[in-house]
Amino acid sequence: MTSGQQKTSGLQLDSLHPMLENLPVPACLLDATLSIQFANRAFIKTFGTPDNDACHKFLFQHKKPCRNCPARKVLSEGASAIRHKSLTGDNYMVHHLPVGEIDGKLMFLQFFQKESEAPGLLASLSASIIDAMSELVVILNREGRIVAANRAWREFVRNHIRQSKRYSEGGDYFAALRELAKKGNDSWLDLLRGVESVVHGERKEFSMENTLHCDDETQWFFSRCHRFSGRGSGRQTIVAHSPITELKQAENTAHQLAYFDSLTGLPNRLLLNDRLRHALDWAQRDEKCLAVLFLDLDHFKVVNDSLGHSAGDELLRAVGRRLTGCIRKTDTVARIGGDEFIILLPSLARLDDVSHLAEKIIHSLSRPFRIKGQEIYTSTSIGISIHPDDSNDAETLIRNADLAMYQAKEHGRNTYMLFSEKMNQRMARRVELENHLRHALERNEFHLVYQDQVDTQTGMILGVEALLRWQHPNHGLLTPEAFLDIAEETGLIIPIGEWVLHTACRQNRAWLDAGYPPLRVSVNLSHRQMLQSDLADNIRQILDKTGLPAEYLQTEITEGAIRSDFERARDVITRLKQLGLSIALDNFGSGFSSLSQLRHLHIDCLNIGHTFISEITNESRDTAIIRSIIATAHNLGMKVVAEGVETTPQRDFLRTHGCDEIQGFHFLRPTAAAGITAYLAQISSNKDA
Repeated sequence: MTSGQQKTSGLQLDSLHPMLENLPVPACLLDATLSIQFANRAFIKTFGTPDNDACHKFLFQHKKPCRNCPARKVLSEGASAIRHKSLTGDNYMVHHLPVGEIDGKLMFLQFFQKESEAPGLLASLSASIIDAMSELVVILNREGRIVAANRAWREFVRNHIRQSKRYSEGGDYFAALRELAKKGNDSWLDLLRGVESVVHGERKEFSMENTLHCDDETQWFFSRCHRFSGRGSGRQTIVAHSPITELKQAENTAHQLAYFDSLTGLPNRLLLNDRLRHALDWAQRDEKCLAVLFLDLDHFKVVNDSLGHSAGDELLRAVGRRLTGCIRKTDTVARIGGDEFIILLPSLARLDDVSHLAEKIIHSLSRPFRIKGQEIYTSTSIGISIHPDDSNDAETLIRNADLAMYQAKEHGRNTYMLFSEKMNQRMARRVELENHLRHALERNEFHLVYQDQVDTQTGMILGVEALLRWQHPNHGLLTPEAFLDIAEETGLIIPIGEWVLHTACRQNRAWLDAGYPPLRVSVNLSHRQMLQSDLADNIRQILDKTGLPAEYLQTEITEGAIRSDFERARDVITRLKQLGLSIALDNFGSGFSSLSQLRHLHIDCLNIGHTFISEITNESRDTAIIRSIIATAHNLGMKVVAEGVETTPQRDFLRTHGCDEIQGFHFLRPTAAAGITAYLAQISSNKDA
């Protein structure tokens, strides 16, 4: 829409009441059907109450307007007109003035001047009308000189233009606009050209929005002008500048709310979709590539649950700033909800640029954030989809990037993955698993298997680790690697974890009751369980219900739980120790725990992960690391358990270097409770023999 075609923002009838009521002559407002929509007191006193009657019917008792009625022309052309009529025994000059839209209807003003009254009444009346208006109003002659100006215009030029008296009545209106333009307000020059075209007869009307920048403040106006003519006045132009600053501010606020995230100030999903569609149009036209990166922060819920949502919000804002610092000016970072962000990379020169950016982002987010006086570590999993390889459709590109992001999480988080069709198939399987997982407990599809933990010096079994298995109705027996992430993300790990604890404690109580030597049963605690404020109370209740002494239960926690929130982990460990449990740090060495932190935790045992044990026979750094872990743990008063021991050389190495216990296929594969029972029975019978 060009500046001359912009639609005027209509007036409100309520705002015109005071002005019309104070006019000393009869006046009324008529709509396009010539119905009287409003009549002032002088009109009612002179002619009576119209009750929305048509003007020709109420005043002249005519069924139809007369042939030479100027009303149609006033409405269609926006020109004023004057007619002479006899009413109630007096001769009147009836003035018709277009006023534009009022309450959404096109209307014009009609007022009645007795011909016998002083000729100066019209000029006085016109001045009264325009002075009562809040708009900045001027009336111009053929040369662009100001014939009349209202109070609002005079105050405006006094505040913004030197020698303001030169731009009131008799002054040069166009010169006033040039003065306003000198302050960098170029829109006033556009307005000048438009008004000139109306004054010089090149067009009938003109309108546009223009701004005034002054003292770090911007004022908005909707300016419109049109020609009119009356008896003896010749052709004149009325210009009205309506202040619309509040309206523009409201529009800007609405735009901000509609298209930008209120927390981070980044574009939201709506604006991202719009930019992505435009970028796809350009990419398809120019045969270029573009990329969509879907980012999800790893373990963000830990921050919310441990430090509160205000800390989580602060972290999201900080992440948004770092992401913005990683991209080009032509790229877009959007927050689409929660801890999810999308980055749009239009017009890719090389596909390598995508992986370089992903690595840059991962490195940037790996640096600690300072939140509420604490150092917070986070990471992100990134999924990437490429146009045109993965899709030509905006929605599908985002969905594919989302699928790739989940694959990145399954590959250990803090990494990126590119979409492939295999991912689509894996995600379909994931959805199926999640749906079945929600009912697995009630269908009794879970069971536990146990793997023994053996003293390296005596070969005696000291404990067992309880391991979860899921007998899936379609996919057979599944280990936790296949479904644990889903359980964590959906929160199903909480009831599943409680079931594991209860089942393992009940089974160990049964072994004690059967007279077998006391064993320690180890149970893994998930990230989500560590965040439960009532975790210690729940475990106490399970011990009470099953009758298992606390000394025969060991809980295993991961390094990730400690690394993400050390203070909370320390508090949970302290409460569990107060119950009398032993605590093991599982898979030690994979999460880069600080040894200085371990000094402040009540840890009883370090479990060395199988990834180190598998390389134990080689002259590698892993061998040196294992020796160092064993020595350090013993210095801190902790035992060491090596997991994943499969060969005799591995067993001998660990025994030689003082590892306390070993666990793995070398002794016994994970087996059901009945298998452990048979093993314990055999050991007992050998003793008796």
